[in-house]
Amino acid sequence: MEIDALVKELKAFKGVSNVSKIRNSVIKITMEKGESKEFFTEVRDNFGFEHCSLISAIDNQPDFELVYHFSTIMGSVTVEGTDMSVMLEVHIFLERDTPTIDSISDLWGGANWHEREAFDLMGIYFIGHPDLRRVLLPEGFAGHPLRKDYVYEIHEEEW
Repeated sequence: MEIDALVKELKAFKGVSNVSKIRNSVIKITMEKGESKEFFTEVRDNFGFEHCSLISAIDNQPDFELVYHFSTIMGSVTVEGTDMSVMLEVHIFLERDTPTIDSISDLWGGANWHEREAFDLMGIYFIGHPDLRRVLLPEGFAGHPLRKDYVYEIHEEEW
């Protein structure tokens, strides 16, 4: 499939907006939270995005932003006449009061740790995650330290 045809097909999905090619082999889109699980299932099953390399959480105050990076294997998409790998960058915005979204760890096993990290450091809840608990900070640590409004207080008993 040509990359321009892929861009056109991705634009047609419900909940997708702001589709652009930011480099020859990188597509960037914005996705509505409510439509994300269906979209992610579709891009994995029908478009060859079999690798989830990263899920980043950003505190934009007042909202949070999740950025997902997915890749195809070499040769599944044609860019300027050459078969190559393509990356899909998906941006989803979450309200600060309810930072929840469906987990994709059942679609891509590697997403498990990325989701746990976003939960641990930013307090984003991934609905349906099989083991959503802290991964970097000790159990009982108060709050989520990468939030811009986090106030760190020294508690000797924590450490």
